[in-house]
Amino acid sequence: MTAPLVLLAIPSVVIGAIALMPMLFGGFFDGVIFIDHAKHPAMTELAEKIHGWLPMALHGFQTAPFWLALAGVVVSYLFYMVKPEIPAGIMAFSKKIGLYQVLEGKYGVDWVYENIFARGARVLGTVFWKAGDQAVIDGALVNGSWKIVGKIASVIRWFQSGYIYHYALVMILGIFLLMTYFVWLNK
Repeated sequence: MTAPLVLLAIPSVVIGAIALMPMLFGGFFDGVIFIDHAKHPAMTELAEKIHGWLPMALHGFQTAPFWLALAGVVVSYLFYMVKPEIPAGIMAFSKKIGLYQVLEGKYGVDWVYENIFARGARVLGTVFWKAGDQAVIDGALVNGSWKIVGKIASVIRWFQSGYIYHYALVMILGIFLLMTYFVWLNK
């Protein structure tokens, strides 16, 4: 696993060394990215401080994050390779004062997430499922629509007997209602 990462890192460093200055301060991005140096003077300040890829790379070794990371590697090596009894002693001491339980419990964040957020989301989902899906969608819309259609059809079925004299009576009543409207009510 190390060899592929090293083989990927070598061309990255070489390409970075070749392309850093043209990309940041040359014309590499002309016509693609426009920087208003009056409103954003950071690139101008950066151009005064960076004089090539090697000074920029060496500057990385002078920063606090590099030294903190290096200190972490050294302390880890000392604790787990040279003196493994130190972490065991720290754990025993932290168990006595209760710090270990707090850190092992991740400050209670997992408990809060599982018992408040996750359980609350399940309750909310159950409410939406019961009220929204079962009551409204399945109950009122899907099952309610066929029940309404069935009731309307049972009423209409009463009017649609199949006898011609029933249809003739309905047509005569319809003509009577239209004539009443146009003659008497529409003046």
